[in-house]
Amino acid sequence: MNNKILVCAFAGCLLLGGLGCGPTPSSAKLKTTVQSEQDDPFINHSKGVMMLHQKEYSSAAGYLKRAAEGEPDNAAYWNDFGLAMSFMGEFDVAKEAFKKALELHADLTDAHNNLGMIYTEQNKLDIALEEYGKVIQDKTYPTPYFPYFNIGLLKLKQGQKEAAQMAFEQAIRLKPDFYRAYAELASLYADKGQYGDAYNAVKKAQKQFPDQPNMLLLEARCQYQLKHYNESRRILTKLSLLYPGQKIRKGMDELKKKLTKKMFMGY
Repeated sequence: MNNKILVCAFAGCLLLGGLGCGPTPSSAKLKTTVQSEQDDPFINHSKGVMMLHQKEYSSAAGYLKRAAEGEPDNAAYWNDFGLAMSFMGEFDVAKEAFKKALELHADLTDAHNNLGMIYTEQNKLDIALEEYGKVIQDKTYPTPYFPYFNIGLLKLKQGQKEAAQMAFEQAIRLKPDFYRAYAELASLYADKGQYGDAYNAVKKAQKQFPDQPNMLLLEARCQYQLKHYNESRRILTKLSLLYPGQKIRKGMDELKKKLTKKMFMGY
């Protein structure tokens, strides 16, 4: 008997409070127990959701597929399986899973939102907008800011920046700490020359995305436009240290040239 087994056996006796180790279950009984757990839809769903949170999407999809097939009339299981498949880029499979969920539960708002995201990815933007509209109509939906954020992304795809800005701003009104929306708004404000608003949006976005290269470069741009040249230079130095070989170098070099002219040549 090796040391590892001895330690386990000793620990088992201690847990029984000195009453002695109980009988070892037979291998057949253990096998039956393990098999029953593998076939339990609730257990498979719980494991799949845990894997989703850990971003282990392939493993999550396996568990969630078994959960949905083991309890095929559970709309939530099909929805979560579709979500795992969408994270893997398997949009057609995900779409069918969301549709299956809605066949079972037509008012499952999450499935409408997720289906809208799939249609957006597939550039079926009018159908996607219809799905997001169904989400907005559900006044009991616990995360109403998500469909507005998704509508903002959809409007960006359509080139409708004003409509996108309105959607992102509505998302923030519903959830003031929704930092992903601030990241999108920062770029929109900068494109309009509203550098003060863009800078404020960047700083809020950085609460969730610290040291993200595009946000840092945008912050440096804002500081430059606001005539805070030393601060802009400091951010560019930080970017150079954090991301020496990134594609972002082009934008950094262009801004450095402008800074050099302003700070050392006076124009």
